[in-house]
Amino acid sequence: MDKNFLFLAISFALINVTGCQHIQTAADNSTVGAISKGVNAYDGWVSKGTQRVWDEMSNKEIRNKFLVLSNNSNNNVIVLNPSLINDKFKLEKRTMGSIHLEKYINHEANFNEANRKINNGIYISEKDLASKMFIEQALAQGHQVRMYKKNINSDLNRGLVQSITEFNGAQNRYDVDPAFVEFDKNGSPVAIMTRSWQTISAIGVDSRIYTNIYFAQDALRWFENNFSNRYLEDSLIRVYK
Repeated sequence: MDKNFLFLAISFALINVTGCQHIQTAADNSTVGAISKGVNAYDGWVSKGTQRVWDEMSNKEIRNKFLVLSNNSNNNVIVLNPSLINDKFKLEKRTMGSIHLEKYINHEANFNEANRKINNGIYISEKDLASKMFIEQALAQGHQVRMYKKNINSDLNRGLVQSITEFNGAQNRYDVDPAFVEFDKNGSPVAIMTRSWQTISAIGVDSRIYTNIYFAQDALRWFENNFSNRYLEDSLIRVYK
């Protein structure tokens, strides 16, 4: 009698344990499924947001020339044109009305040597790939690009939002390179491209050049209202058309 009772008790316990395991497994699978659905929903939301940003960028020609809408694991991601990546450019920042690129140039022992190299033309920005692409997309639309002296570049940089900031251990320069402005067939500004330099102390000094492309309407209106035709003509270097 005792043996039979013990057998029944053990059998009942095993059934309960197995049942609980099945219940726990079902619960675990339900939790994983819920998390997976949540992640997919979030990814879908982010992907749609990225698509909206892409669609609403105000200058499609510059957007398509400099950026690519890439699908990464079923998610939309805005990345830099591979040609620019291969040329050591990085996408520093983008907004609905601007694109900012970064490029590492060189390393020197101190700020004086870094600035001396910059002043002596260690990097000729008007001949680089970013300039070429900016001019190409303008000419493809029947527009023209005017290249202005560095005083215009400086004035533009000081009036427009920069991707670089001022901080201890860094020196920013806005007056080294020429500036490009794209004009349409009616003579209205379409886009502006400036260059900025930042040298940063880091066991020596690293120098980087920043390419700033502006095409938002408020930036273009500011340009029209603050730069007279006479001032621009006196600072004109050449016209690409």
